[in-house]
Amino acid sequence: MDQAWEMEEEFWEAGATGRTAEFYAKILTTDAFVVVPSGVLMRDDLLHMWHDRAPWDRYELSDRHDQLVNGETVLLSYRIVASSRDVPDYRARVSSLYTWVTGWALVFRQHTPEAGVTF
Repeated sequence: MDQAWEMEEEFWEAGATGRTAEFYAKILTTDAFVVVPSGVLMRDDLLHMWHDRAPWDRYELSDRHDQLVNGETVLLSYRIVASSRDVPDYRARVSSLYTWVTGWALVFRQHTPEAGVTF
């Protein structure tokens, strides 16, 4: 599970350095998707969307929980507080599901913003 947490942290760091699309291309399974309040974003949508987003100025993960579902699947859940030029105050619960392929690969992520926050 430590490797899955490292990947989750690397995702946010990639977002802070403008490399989210590159990072997603490396870790997403071919059928991966992310659920956000506005809908479901498939892998190709995610790769395209992150090319035009401003990097995070800051981010902080807290209130971490994890569950090993079986030897090949791990579920992570945490609270994120982040800001960027595009999203000045993002606060949400995030859940990510990783599966073991030849290393951990992201299958699913869901963002549940705190009340009054848009994505």
